[in-house]
Amino acid sequence: MLIDIVVYRGIDETDAVGPLEVFRSAGKGGIDVTARLVTRRPEDVVVCSYGLRVLPDAVYRPGEADVLLVAGGGWSTRADVGAWAEVQQGGWLPLLLEAARTTRIIGGVCTGTMLLAHAGVIGTRRAGTHHAAWDDLASTGAAVVKDRVVDDGDLVTSGGVTSGMDLALWIVEREFGRDRADRIADRMEYPRFRPAR
Repeated sequence: MLIDIVVYRGIDETDAVGPLEVFRSAGKGGIDVTARLVTRRPEDVVVCSYGLRVLPDAVYRPGEADVLLVAGGGWSTRADVGAWAEVQQGGWLPLLLEAARTTRIIGGVCTGTMLLAHAGVIGTRRAGTHHAAWDDLASTGAAVVKDRVVDDGDLVTSGGVTSGMDLALWIVEREFGRDRADRIADRMEYPRFRPAR
């Protein structure tokens, strides 16, 4: 299973790195998972909201990944980098709409969900995001669920920051079983949250 995690300037570090560690831990533990960080166009380095510099693995190509997760960050500050800026610039939006048709699971971590909403991926479906963006998500027509992970079939979203690890563990559980997800959480000493389906 190939999992792409969308990164761009101004993302919250944990939104991307938390799920990345979960998925790469799964792969190292013998589960058929490969996770990579992807950008919209070639970039050597992506600078995150708190200054962490990440090295992307690839440029996103629709149809390659089984799962696509969109990291968030910077929504409530309306900064010139981050999720808000990416919505305003619009470059990711048609790619995300296409991804909803070509991936088995599309997900939003924190305010990454806002990119999915503005791309037209969510519509009136159930979704979660960071608490600071609940009203903004509701204004797009989404049915806001105030929980750490919201499973709506091929759309899986999460609340703020650390809940991205819960989202990743939930995808591991859905695809490969609860025991494997629990083992990863135990290794990370992380008290995971499991959503009601």
